[in-house]
Amino acid sequence: MKAFKISLFILCLSSLSTFAQKTYLLKQDYPIGKKYGYTINSDQIINQKVDGKELSYIQNVGTDYLFDIVGVKGVEKSVKVTYKRLTIKSVGMGNELILDSDKEEAGKPNPFSGLKNASFSMVLGSNGSVKSVSGVGKMIDSMAAKMTTDTAQLKQFKLSLSKQFNAEVIRQTMESSLKIFPEKAIKVGESWVVNTKMQITMPIEALTTYTLKEVKDNLATLSVKGNLVSKGSFVAMGNEMQTDLKGINIGDAQIDIRTGMILSSHTRIELYGKMNVANQAIDFDMEGINNVIGKEVN
Repeated sequence: MKAFKISLFILCLSSLSTFAQKTYLLKQDYPIGKKYGYTINSDQIINQKVDGKELSYIQNVGTDYLFDIVGVKGVEKSVKVTYKRLTIKSVGMGNELILDSDKEEAGKPNPFSGLKNASFSMVLGSNGSVKSVSGVGKMIDSMAAKMTTDTAQLKQFKLSLSKQFNAEVIRQTMESSLKIFPEKAIKVGESWVVNTKMQITMPIEALTTYTLKEVKDNLATLSVKGNLVSKGSFVAMGNEMQTDLKGINIGDAQIDIRTGMILSSHTRIELYGKMNVANQAIDFDMEGINNVIGKEVN
């Protein structure tokens, strides 16, 4: 009987050890033929000080996408991405700008209305990296056509739009939300680091540490903590600007471990430092919240 108890004790220890060492392979593994809807929303409060004068404004950018998983090659998936809606609202300094791809008003050109149902293709790696983006040219043509029919103006609009909606900018934008997976199987409590870059207005590089907090009912919960750096030049409203900013991003994310679909992500962002335009120094401070919501739509 004593020997039996010892054997049972050893078996229990072995079972506990096996459970404690359980690993999970978190990766993008969208099934072919499936469709997923993603809503990405960003709220920001921006404060600037120029020559002792304080300027503040708030802005919101929201984008609804449809992902159609149309092909596979090895571990990479071909995805048709369709814009369902894009909204921008900016309020500050006595001005208000509201653009909505769903709304068109007579006499008010809206390039975003050309984005509605426009699409491009991307190749998505198993770690969420975006390998390539194609088909952006047609999207820009559609947006520019909503602005003017004048040939000369049309060319200028296309040139301007291509700086914000070219293949590399879109690739980085998508990757900044989707590249969150580790390169190997991990256990609860383990962490991994992901580097991403994005340049919509200013260039931003993020070095983010993800930690697997919990796995329950095929749902993986991650904690997010990283550092942001913006150091470089960009053009805004025809002016070349230099940035020397740093900050943090902190939050959490939930992933379906069967497909790698990001069900939700909530991240708080802080970015602060100096900017320079036309040899004029600007104190810059931004606080923001980024949210991602995903769901299967078929």
